[in-house]
Amino acid sequence: MPKRCTWIVVADAARARTYAVIGGGRKATEVEGGSFDNAALHSHARHVGRDRPGRTVDSVGASRHAEEPRDDLHREEKARFARFIASRLEDRHREFDALVVVAPPQILGEMRKAIGPQATRRLVSEVDKDLTKVPLSELPARLAALVPRY
Repeated sequence: MPKRCTWIVVADAARARTYAVIGGGRKATEVEGGSFDNAALHSHARHVGRDRPGRTVDSVGASRHAEEPRDDLHREEKARFARFIASRLEDRHREFDALVVVAPPQILGEMRKAIGPQATRRLVSEVDKDLTKVPLSELPARLAALVPRY
């Protein structure tokens, strides 16, 4: 009987890493091809999207001023990245038996909306924490505690 494989996705708005735990073990190893970076969010919000805001002329007088964007482009980029991660999990759903997602609440909510039916069936836990900045030496111990016992 093959051992069960649990994937743990640790994500925030700018990066995501995927780790595998085999069986009920305590060792988490990084999944090949399971790391993603959102380069657009490594910069300031003003750099996401257009290079300069549009200009407008007042209806009275001749003054011109910059327009505020109607949408929060930074928030849209975060949602797009969460959808991207969710689609990759759906594409690779045959590689894991159980799925644990660890992300801040906003990203977790966006992923929850976007994750497909195959990956959803394997979802066993959601943890609303940001562990992306935990040192690599401490991460396996923290991740192993999140893996359900079979």
